[in-house]
Amino acid sequence: MPTTNKPTTLALEHLQPFLQDRAITPALTAQYNTSATGPWSQTCWTRAAGYLLPQTVAELTQALVKFKHTHARFALRSTGHNPNAGFSSADGSALVLDLSRFREMELTAEGVARVGAGCTWGEVYGWLEARGLEAVGARQVQVGVAGFVLGGGMGAFPNLYGTGADGVRSFQVLLADGRLVNANAHEYPDLYRALKGGGTNFGIVTRVDLETHPLRPIQYTIELYSPDDYMEINKATVAVQMAMEENPKIGLFTNFNDGVVAVGMFYADHHPAASSPSASASVFTPFHDLLPRKSDSFSFNAGLTPTQSTLSTLTHSI
Repeated sequence: MPTTNKPTTLALEHLQPFLQDRAITPALTAQYNTSATGPWSQTCWTRAAGYLLPQTVAELTQALVKFKHTHARFALRSTGHNPNAGFSSADGSALVLDLSRFREMELTAEGVARVGAGCTWGEVYGWLEARGLEAVGARQVQVGVAGFVLGGGMGAFPNLYGTGADGVRSFQVLLADGRLVNANAHEYPDLYRALKGGGTNFGIVTRVDLETHPLRPIQYTIELYSPDDYMEINKATVAVQMAMEENPKIGLFTNFNDGVVAVGMFYADHHPAASSPSASASVFTPFHDLLPRKSDSFSFNAGLTPTQSTLSTLTHSI
């Protein structure tokens, strides 16, 4: 059971009347356990004194005022994918301000996607794909939009359009003094620059405006290898990364795990007619020449076979 302190207790007393069932404390056992174990990483299941879920900027501003007045400590969470304890989680001496209710999605006439801080990339990819568009985002569906771009954001094809932070046109930010501002190249440009990969300590981001691009077909596969072959795997990784300097359509990740190395190989085609398994085969020859491949003791079994699809399908497969 969390051990609260006076500032935390006072903040909860002030905020519970207007947040009501969206101020979740240990007394609400089922909801509390769901909130505490919501983060992707179990290292962040640290059981805060309470979880607060505002759903409007006005409610968020009121919560911030109470935190300042009571000196209560708090952490911010949009979807909770960060694995570092204390970044988007808190122990029993502090509160978690959960932005998962900020879920707006709007497409402007200029093709800018205005996305709430509580949206996940899985949701955004599907929404954009229905409109023939895509944006630079995460490689997994459960990753949140806000945390991804505030951390820089390495997508599947970084050489095409840059990182996730590069694709942000504007941030809507609640500042510590209670002002809601837009930070972009023309308004608060220093804040805009700081937020693009600089983390969450400059303000509370409530919405992100993203640059979009025409939807493109992609090819992808995930192969599994034995860690015993780590030297050759690293050499192959370097070789493909060198090729990426000349061909921006190549995407790659190499993840060393317990007992297996997962290698994601992605290729972005510009035209549907170019989508064939042979279009990208030569790019990844350094990996195709590696033997033996790992084929058991992993959730993907023998990996993912070569697939032609989109970013939405790719992220749902990983």
